[in-house]
Amino acid sequence: MRAVYNSYSIDEFLGIGKDQFIGNLTAKFLDNDHSELAGTQKNAWEQEYDDLVVSLKGKKGRVIFEYNISSLSKTIDVVVLLEGKIFVLEYKTGESQETKSAIQQVEQYALLLKYCHSTSNDNWIIPILIATGEGVQENAYSEVEEDMVYKTLVANSSDIINDICRDLPYDGTDDWEDTWENGIYKASPTIIEAAKNVWRENNVEGFKKGESDESTRLSAEDFIKKVIEETKSRPEGQRHSICFVTGVPGAGKTLVGLNLSVALQEHGASMLSGNGPLVAVMSTALKRDCQKYKREKATLKDVVSVDAIIRDAYGYKKEIFEKRLDYKGNGVVELKENADKGSQHVIIFDEAQRAWTQRKMIKPGQAGKKYWQEEQFPFSEPGLLLWDMNLRDWGVFVCLVGGGQEIHDGEAGICEWLRALKNTEELKGWHIYLADELKGAEYNREDEENLTIEDYRKVFSELGRLTVDKSLHLTACQRTPRSEKVSEFIQELLECNKERATALYSELKKKYRIYLTRDIEAAKEKLRRRHEQLTPMNGDKNETRMGMLMSSNAERLRPYGYASSGASKSYSKVASWFLDTDEYVYSSNFLEIALDEFCVQGLELDLDVLMWDGDFRYNPKTNNWDYFKFNGRVWSQVDKTKSNYELQQFYMKNAYRVLLTRARKGMIIFVPEGDSKDESRKKEVYDSTYEYLKSLGLTKL
Repeated sequence: MRAVYNSYSIDEFLGIGKDQFIGNLTAKFLDNDHSELAGTQKNAWEQEYDDLVVSLKGKKGRVIFEYNISSLSKTIDVVVLLEGKIFVLEYKTGESQETKSAIQQVEQYALLLKYCHSTSNDNWIIPILIATGEGVQENAYSEVEEDMVYKTLVANSSDIINDICRDLPYDGTDDWEDTWENGIYKASPTIIEAAKNVWRENNVEGFKKGESDESTRLSAEDFIKKVIEETKSRPEGQRHSICFVTGVPGAGKTLVGLNLSVALQEHGASMLSGNGPLVAVMSTALKRDCQKYKREKATLKDVVSVDAIIRDAYGYKKEIFEKRLDYKGNGVVELKENADKGSQHVIIFDEAQRAWTQRKMIKPGQAGKKYWQEEQFPFSEPGLLLWDMNLRDWGVFVCLVGGGQEIHDGEAGICEWLRALKNTEELKGWHIYLADELKGAEYNREDEENLTIEDYRKVFSELGRLTVDKSLHLTACQRTPRSEKVSEFIQELLECNKERATALYSELKKKYRIYLTRDIEAAKEKLRRRHEQLTPMNGDKNETRMGMLMSSNAERLRPYGYASSGASKSYSKVASWFLDTDEYVYSSNFLEIALDEFCVQGLELDLDVLMWDGDFRYNPKTNNWDYFKFNGRVWSQVDKTKSNYELQQFYMKNAYRVLLTRARKGMIIFVPEGDSKDESRKKEVYDSTYEYLKSLGLTKL
């Protein structure tokens, strides 16, 4: 068995018993840091073994179980490589009939292999849904879709493989089977064109209607395209660059990333994000929009093309470790023998300030491979990604940066990217491009060497590797209610600069109103009225989004109908929350589910209610914020003497910064009254925060 996947030659597979087969899969499952193996999964593996032992008898080829489509975070139950054909098998054990979603699932896997997997482009691909219950009828297999991909077949066993191989003889060689697993992500010309068509023809609801100033956004895109051409033309050893794109919330950083990902597809461009909710919402929005505007003309290929535009950062890192990086231990890293160095010359990394530190990379459960988890492992996430890009003969990395947006333990901040470029010998030829605004207080956090962005700017400037250009900072369109002043006001509010915050709100409230209330029902009613006012006559109410927000540490909003369990970074309905129409209870417009900073970072609403709990409180004695956690009975203040207190305070402040900057057209802040009879919700838990916000001149509801 090979080390990377549960992969066997067919002879090897037929030679092992079921117990050993299940044991190998279980060991691999646990080695990938999964904490629990469901009984249904084991039953599925047993079914696969029993079925394939019969249907593969006498065949020559390879069979792979639980195959991860390279860097796309999709896992196929079984791949059979046989006689020039790639069989994609999805097992639905115990099901007696096929379902549309299951058929589309296996078809999507087949198309992803065909269009996004470098060693699958020239072979027939046959997707088969195997429903093992009673009465499943096998489809005819004569229908072939375009580009050598079969229409999905449905069967009750893998015996159908024999029929296909018998009727479609293969005269080629079998050596392709031994190198197939070395395939990496590589978008084919067909899927590149489909991606461009999807983006060109559709509105992509929620992303193209933002508040970005078109001139500054286009200026940034043009500047980056120019950097790419300059980078390619430099002497060997200097053909790599990194661009940092900054901007206030709503200025269009995400839109810049999406536009560049599509426009630069010929360079293998993709937009990466480690922000799961953002990826889910963007992907779903693109796919729904494609289906909405193309109607009956929409194909699954159009939907699959979205994966060429937006990709999950974890899947990309997984490709690096599985295909290119050979970690020898004790800090020694080499390129794997005969490795493909990768096809992507342009990477756009969203929310770059949230990339992981080295400590986070080696933390159990994060890296995904136990042998990475040692102190000598040399890379943070920025270091790993830049090392990988440096393998190519040229490359440009684009970092989209949100100021003050680090909200979780292990998020490194922008200085970590600069530290990797300064300290890694192989990266000494890289050129850095940024705007002056990157040195602002919300971006500038010291790294573990106690260096700031300004310190790094001096270093790179002296080396002649720094270009500062205003094109890389985006501004919000001045015709919209929200402007730079909203972000500036939130910054002063969180820094407790009362005089400056008061003056700023006095100026901005003419266009952007922030209401303050202690009545949750009044807040929701006001939100609904504003929602109606903003909806065009005879327009789609879904065009205006409103919603409820809360901190991930907000534990005592349950009396008002909002529980922290519904506001989780793993919330599965986040795309529905942002995209579904008013009548669906999961929709944000229904005002029944509140999301936290992890779910909404990088995404926006038109209007929202921020429910401010007792986790983050204004202290009038110190004119600063105190950080509390709920222990199930009362709130307890986090010990200020602990070594990580300042860091936790930093993350908490940024959590509220994220929550306070989600609304395009206005927001309501709800601070509970408290209840003197409830130890967990005493009035003093909330009063100081309410009085502070009121003192800034916020409009009382």
